[in-house]
Amino acid sequence: MVDETPGIGPDPEEATGRYAGPRAVDPPGGPDPHDDPAFITRTRFLTNIAVVTGGVMTAAILVPVVGFAVAPTLGGEDFQWVDIGALSTFPLMEVTSLAVSGPDPEADRRVFLRMREKKGVRERLVQEGALEDVTGNLTLEMLQPADLEMVAMWNRCAHLGCPVNYAAGGDNYSCPCHGGAYDSRGRVTAGPPPRPLDRFDAKIVGPDGNDLVKVDGTGVISLEPVLRKSGSGPVEYTTPDARVLVGKPFSIDDDENVYELHGPGEPVEGILSNLYPL
Repeated sequence: MVDETPGIGPDPEEATGRYAGPRAVDPPGGPDPHDDPAFITRTRFLTNIAVVTGGVMTAAILVPVVGFAVAPTLGGEDFQWVDIGALSTFPLMEVTSLAVSGPDPEADRRVFLRMREKKGVRERLVQEGALEDVTGNLTLEMLQPADLEMVAMWNRCAHLGCPVNYAAGGDNYSCPCHGGAYDSRGRVTAGPPPRPLDRFDAKIVGPDGNDLVKVDGTGVISLEPVLRKSGSGPVEYTTPDARVLVGKPFSIDDDENVYELHGPGEPVEGILSNLYPL
């Protein structure tokens, strides 16, 4: 029971004042070290160690991944002219598939070397009556040296990079993976590929190494300088000991305009070509 008589009872100031009773351990005198900004507690020390360790582990994981993804794009590939054989080993009116080894394993690839008629030749021969229709059998006796060209195409599908196959009967190319189809010049005719087959720079040099047919930057070169025709006979090579060389690959659009080499699935024109890197 509390005595509520005025003047009797505990002093309010003493009741709410600082404790002055006995202590188990008296605190050390002087200022509190926690007030010093440079003071590091055990908790803060361990927290800093955990943060630094986590950062080092994250960097150890991310740096190789980013380097693997970005370095090939920034560094590119090292290309050089590669001699793929004597001109006489490549029959006219045919497409030859051969492996090409580059200066490093990343540059190894397979090439379709097309030694066939130029665009529009079949239509001209139909008008002249030499062919019944554009799908007729074309012989070397029907052609002139100016009618033939050489094109070097990469067998890598422009969709996801699967190797495409050449069909001599239809003079076209097809991808067994996702149904991509290309015409005789590598332009897309069906399926998901976003652009035509990539091409290679190509040229023909003589035994002395001098250019007989120079590369023109489109991957398509005329064979006229190395061909001849006598009367009604077949077109044939004039310098069978000449050599064929292929060089740097590049990409093209449907109109055969030239672009820098793009990766599988990457379009070379339109809005998607700008959005693709994102």
